[in-house]
Amino acid sequence: MKIAIVSEKNKISQHFGRAEGFFVYDGVKKDYYESKGHGEIPKQLKELEVDVVACGGIGEGAISNLNSLDIKVFSGLEGFCDDIAEGFFKNILVNGEAICSSNKHHHGEDHHGHSCNCKCGK
Repeated sequence: MKIAIVSEKNKISQHFGRAEGFFVYDGVKKDYYESKGHGEIPKQLKELEVDVVACGGIGEGAISNLNSLDIKVFSGLEGFCDDIAEGFFKNILVNGEAICSSNKHHHGEDHHGHSCNCKCGK
């Protein structure tokens, strides 16, 4: 299993298509790759046999493109790339967009007692 984390220096990029590059982790090692451009990142990830990509923000078109290549997307994340990869391999990484789009917790209600890797602050 491989995860790619789009990056700006050592932190996750908040803009998938504008990322400088990405780290690819396989649970043992990590490698850094420079982005070949906005539309080329999905193709690069597929060629590197990446299974999952993590980012901050991403558009619906990019998500659709990645999903068509059998690459799962975790979005709405913030932090250092190494920490996010560690969370993924420990099975504790939470998809921020999926969590933050429901349950009204942006207004301080009904968060179901869990924490997430997103901008909601819970």
